[in-house]
Amino acid sequence: MYKIMPLKQAEITAPVGVTFMLGHMRVLTTGPVYVWVIEGDGEKIVVDAGIEEPQNGFVHGFPVKGGGEKSLRDALSKADLKPEDVDKLVITHLHFDHAANAKLFTNARIYVQKKEWKSALNPPMHYRQTYDSSMITPLEDMDLCLVNGDVEIADGIRLILLPGHTKGLQGVAVETEKGTYLLAGDHFYTYFNFFPPKQPLEFTDMAGNKIEIQPLQIPFVPPGLHVDLSEWYDSCFKALSIAKKANILPGHDPSLEGRVFP
Repeated sequence: MYKIMPLKQAEITAPVGVTFMLGHMRVLTTGPVYVWVIEGDGEKIVVDAGIEEPQNGFVHGFPVKGGGEKSLRDALSKADLKPEDVDKLVITHLHFDHAANAKLFTNARIYVQKKEWKSALNPPMHYRQTYDSSMITPLEDMDLCLVNGDVEIADGIRLILLPGHTKGLQGVAVETEKGTYLLAGDHFYTYFNFFPPKQPLEFTDMAGNKIEIQPLQIPFVPPGLHVDLSEWYDSCFKALSIAKKANILPGHDPSLEGRVFP
């Protein structure tokens, strides 16, 4: 059985309306960029490769603290890992905050959905700033595995195609002693995407900002960035067919930092 460790590699700031659709676009919130270590069964498996080091405090127009190779190595060291030790690297999708340091995993087999690969090389217009070919094309010289749909990559670990946020986003289903967990990547940025508040509430982000959230009378609230809302909602119900809500881990929720699942 496996355990899952979300390890913070950086902090990124974006409008609330990027975190979830219908949110305020003039109010900023700061959240974590994670790399995820899956421990168990003798294999060293990592999900996502983090974000690059900021230039003048920004990456692709977003304020970022941390990031880059040093922050990746510091994060992985909490699990006694180096990028070179990793057997399998799963990239949930090829946005700049998930694929930047993939080239450091020199001994890993790297898993990307074929749909995601094609879309990243010829992205929809509104996603041109979120894909970076300098992070993507070097993977062709590595042990790159392009997969189609749901695929088992180890005993008890499956890749789950969840299109909507991007054309080829994939989650990772992990069997644990307390049932199946689903690393949802950015299909869900935070718990608010699949536990939307029914009453007004306020939360404090990683930078200490107090953010007000208005009630939303729908079961799922998509991120502000997506390619197909119909597919996104279909993928929500697919995610729930894989793992119960309590066992779904969103891609950027601050509450996950320092925890181990289950």
